[in-house]
Amino acid sequence: MNNSTSPDNSGGSDGGGGSSDALNWVALVVSLVALVGTLAQVLQQYIASAAGYSNCGESVMGKWHESKKRIFRPTELRFEVQFETPVIFVCPATNKNGPVRNQPIHFIDGTSESLRKTRALLPKEEEAQRQTLQEGRVHTADNERASWVTLLSQLQSMEKESQEWQQQHYKNNPPQPFPPADFRSHTLAVALQAKKRSWDTMPADVRKPYATTTICHLLEIAAMMGIYWKEFDRSGDRYRAEGNGYMLTGTNVPELGLLFSFQICGKSKFRENRVIPVDEVKELCCGFVSTLFQDDSRDRRRIEFPNEDPKDLSFLQLGSLREIAETMVLIECNTDTANYFRSDDTKHGHLFPVPFELLGMLGKTLHIRNSAFRMLPNPTPYHWDKNFFNLRRLVKEYWKKIHDSEADLPPTDQVLQLENDAKDLLAALDADKRSKTPGNSLPLLNKLHDILDGCDAFLKAADRDLVRMVVREHFQEVLKLINDKSGPGVDADSRSTQSGGYQQRRAEHFDELTAASPEERQEAFMDLYFFKVLRKVRERAVMSYRRRQTTRYAPSVRSRAVSVDSVREATDETMSTPASATPSRPISPGPSPTYLGTQDGAQSTVPLLHVQPPDRATQPLAGMDRTVSLESQASAIWCTLVLRMLCWLLLHDFNKKDVQIPKSELLGSRQPVYIA
Repeated sequence: MNNSTSPDNSGGSDGGGGSSDALNWVALVVSLVALVGTLAQVLQQYIASAAGYSNCGESVMGKWHESKKRIFRPTELRFEVQFETPVIFVCPATNKNGPVRNQPIHFIDGTSESLRKTRALLPKEEEAQRQTLQEGRVHTADNERASWVTLLSQLQSMEKESQEWQQQHYKNNPPQPFPPADFRSHTLAVALQAKKRSWDTMPADVRKPYATTTICHLLEIAAMMGIYWKEFDRSGDRYRAEGNGYMLTGTNVPELGLLFSFQICGKSKFRENRVIPVDEVKELCCGFVSTLFQDDSRDRRRIEFPNEDPKDLSFLQLGSLREIAETMVLIECNTDTANYFRSDDTKHGHLFPVPFELLGMLGKTLHIRNSAFRMLPNPTPYHWDKNFFNLRRLVKEYWKKIHDSEADLPPTDQVLQLENDAKDLLAALDADKRSKTPGNSLPLLNKLHDILDGCDAFLKAADRDLVRMVVREHFQEVLKLINDKSGPGVDADSRSTQSGGYQQRRAEHFDELTAASPEERQEAFMDLYFFKVLRKVRERAVMSYRRRQTTRYAPSVRSRAVSVDSVREATDETMSTPASATPSRPISPGPSPTYLGTQDGAQSTVPLLHVQPPDRATQPLAGMDRTVSLESQASAIWCTLVLRMLCWLLLHDFNKKDVQIPKSELLGSRQPVYIA
């Protein structure tokens, strides 16, 4: 029986073993599936630790997404996301130093090489890529792209379009002796450097990689693109600028700082409206103006200490009414003239605001030769509206007045040169009308540049004190006449009736400019300047200059006697002028006494302090000849300043919508700001 049952037991044993093996295999498979799932879950957790990787995609960063990568941190058992974003700054096209060490500088110049190095696309290519990545969705609903990627694209378009326009403009003009200005001649260019960043350092409220710049460079880039500030509230952190189809808004982001967003809201154009690419634009953006008296021998790219008040005529501050008042004090105007800009009840303009006249008389020539770009940021708080006057007609009236014998101008070499320059300029203006590029022809622009260079050479060679006196007296007289509330008066109306009309008499008051027709307005303006302003300026400037240069002695601080100058001038005028005559010019003082005389004829016992400079102690005064020479110089300086003002305003231009919002303290500021 045992032998008969053995096979059954053996068979049972074999059947149970097969079932167990099947169960083992099933358990193994289930375990492997669970292991794979666990490994996948662990791997997914590690990969998910690379926070921000999906935020650095091509739809967000464009070609800059190629720089993103995951770096495993063994000590932390996680992945870190690293990527590159640009550090944008403004510098000359020849600059070799950047804010990021050991990184190459890539300039934005619109070329294919620049597009490759800056990883940017032109606007059409950028739009095509956006539609491809976003499956043709509506553009206005697309907000995935970082705004700095769009900014780089528009900057490349600015350079490419403006240079193509200038090349075409150059071909439409007569052949020039020199080729057109190229990108290497620009002292104001946008550049960038790549900087590695980690998503670990991104603030919680920022979901896209940002570009970095500084507040001063952002102001300069906005000006270059034709974007004008509408709101600049630093205390409330509200910033908004618009213009040329763009919008720039900014606000403060916790844990980061000022974050700006760049948006396209219309069509843009970079042709004749392109800002002149010169370094001085940085100063104009903050209300500073470099003058013709600036020392160019040293490497000066900006004011070293913008918070300090200017000490000379190298710079002017025109960014606000308060700063304009301080500038009037800088050129030694009296308190009444400065107070005109501190009061809300006074006028500051005739045909155009007076600060533009100061800008034209003393501002540095910023136009680049053989370049057709004329636009500049407006450094003043006033609108530049050319609808109310005509600069070309003003040049014509200037030539008529300086050619008029009744203007009582001395026939000096400089006056004759100015007359010839005005005549040549009128011929250039007439030829400009018949050119293929009216209003912007290269012969006209170069002619204006030549005249400005000649005026600058004369003013720099002239006595700086006398130039300052003429400038001071000019603006004192002009602002006084503008705010004179007496009006033209009855005599002016009677002269108009007796002479048979407005054109037969000379204007006597600035109020007449508003009532004059557009054809007569420019003539009335130059009448006032040559037959009223010039005579007052010449007389007072010479008198002030003589008093400053010929004062030999000063009374003691404890003496209440009148000064030597007043006593001597009164004595000389009494002895040399009849009682019924009024002296037309001041008389040079004679030798000064050692002691002052008192009113009762007794000799004062208070000695006078000798303050004459040593180099003038041995130079005798030239008497009447010296006075005539000073009057001739003052007349020539005034005429030079007026012609320079007209030429400067013809050569440069401002957008009518652009006005300066006070921000002078931001000139050269390296406060970091970010572009979303």
